[in-house]
Amino acid sequence: MRKPRISAKEQYQLIMQCRQSGLSDHQWCLEHDIHPGTFYNWVRRLRQNPDLIIPEKTEPQNRSVPRQEVVKVELTSAEPPSLCQETYPSPICGTSDAMELSFHGITLRIPNGTDPQLLVHLLSAWKELPC
Repeated sequence: MRKPRISAKEQYQLIMQCRQSGLSDHQWCLEHDIHPGTFYNWVRRLRQNPDLIIPEKTEPQNRSVPRQEVVKVELTSAEPPSLCQETYPSPICGTSDAMELSFHGITLRIPNGTDPQLLVHLLSAWKELPC
């Protein structure tokens, strides 16, 4: 089933929204369910109208990730560190860890959005580990 026809005025408005978004044309089209080829056909046709000014496409702006603070926490223990040191390779995944804790040779990577109660239970259990 074909999508309803979009008027030249609406096409112009969509092109302007895209060009002011800071995204690449392709990324903006994907986010707005518009085929990039259709979008570029609109641009080509509307540029033939001398009354319309269509800005050139811009390079996508780097969207900065909010800065995260890093705090080193020294844990002291009444027991000397264990000689049991096993290393397990960490799986490669697409998520970004917000926090990484290392204790007695064990590394715990905690992603953003982890439930605080889960962290409390996990750290309590981790504290009780023999090695």
